[in-house]
Amino acid sequence: YLLRISRNGSSSLKESLITMSLNKESLNVPYRLGRLFAVLEKVQSETNKEMGSTITSKYFSSASATPAVVFPVLLKLAQHHIAKSDWGVKTNKDIEEILSGVDAFPAFLNLEEQGMFMLGFYHQKQAFYEKKVVQKEE
Repeated sequence: YLLRISRNGSSSLKESLITMSLNKESLNVPYRLGRLFAVLEKVQSETNKEMGSTITSKYFSSASATPAVVFPVLLKLAQHHIAKSDWGVKTNKDIEEILSGVDAFPAFLNLEEQGMFMLGFYHQKQAFYEKKVVQKEE
């Protein structure tokens, strides 16, 4: 659906490149916010394994619809998890990389933008599980 409306030129997604996997080059803000949400969920689950619920169960809907309200809270709460994490420095670098393309958190995302948020979220989650390919020099 997102690809079709993008090709038809009937949406703000026209300038976005939609791919089948993580696109770190995408400048689409909702896509980047979805990626950010996945990073925040990962650091929370790494540092709090016995926890019954994650930020996804509590904040996913509101983060994808009203990011300006939710992300400042999530980023503030994440600092506690980042400080406890073995990968805190890497997590901070990931957050910086993702937010480097975001000037401000949008007040609202329409349904198409929420779709891009979800793509970014799931693309980022999938990328966490991909093995890094190391090339040998011959």
